[in-house]
Amino acid sequence: MVKKTAIYGEAWEKTPGGVKLAAKPGAGPIWSRYVSIGNDQPVFGDRNKSIHNDVNELSAERRRGYRWYSADPQRALARFKEWEQEHSQ
Repeated sequence: MVKKTAIYGEAWEKTPGGVKLAAKPGAGPIWSRYVSIGNDQPVFGDRNKSIHNDVNELSAERRRGYRWYSADPQRALARFKEWEQEHSQ
């Protein structure tokens, strides 16, 4: 699941008004913190309990106050690849 939900060509960027997901050729992979069950698309919740498919639709406070995207899974995938090569027969 981790590889199929990776996002390329977009970056989570700081802007004067906060943060936003923006097109950036060559960027990635990054992963959304939450994905919708069944279609594996990113999903986001705002303070008013509304659900969104686009993080840029969230209130500025909610976009700034939460780590919606992360590149952290890439480290785990790289380490697993090393482990797999070390332990293959």
